Amino acid sequence: MTDSARRLGLPTDRVPTDQLTRIAGFDGHQGVLLEVDERRWADAGEILERAAAAGRDPFVLVLEHLQDPVNFGTLLRSAEAAGVDGVVFPERGAAPLSAAAVKASAGASEHLLLARLPTIGEAIHELKAQGLRLVAADQESAASAWEADLSGPLAIVVGSEGSGLSGATKRRCDLLVSFPMAGRVASLNAATAGALLLFEVVRQRASAMLEDGAPR
Repeated sequence: MTDSARRLGLPTDRVPTDQLTRIAGFDGHQGVLLEVDERRWADAGEILERAAAAGRDPFVLVLEHLQDPVNFGTLLRSAEAAGVDGVVFPERGAAPLSAAAVKASAGASEHLLLARLPTIGEAIHELKAQGLRLVAADQESAASAWEADLSGPLAIVVGSEGSGLSGATKRRCDLLVSFPMAGRVASLNAATAGALLLFEVVRQRASAMLEDGAPR
């Protein structure tokens, strides 16, 4: 790893493991840290412009108040793999994009447009004003995610791990869907439910393209 860094002209420094852990803020660093420039945040408009430039309907992930940085990073990884145009999350009241979240994203955080907005309410208002439908998983919903229409401009919303979506966000959603549960566990982890919903959108869009040969 050190030799690779030197070949790229990157300065390196060896420090004790405990110091590396203090710098990283968690113990899952695997012995290596990279210091980079301050992140440039996107905004909702830039995310929508990316979709327009690609000639497709916008596909956005909205994270309301996730508390676990690993769930945060896992959802970023799923979002990037699903081809979302960007991810929106709040500045306060949620897990930050920490080293642990970046590691859990497996590099996805560096390939996504990430919009950190003052409030989720502001983000939702802007997305709805641009014609996006908001869809979220809610196990109390009678509508199945497998049978719902997830076509067109869309934002998938994921709530916090413990309390789920806030009442205000749930009321603003255009569609709430549930997943059939065959076991004794009553609900899914937030990152798992979000990933399932993202890839159901992918499946439906792929099916639509096969049917009419045009992107959606």
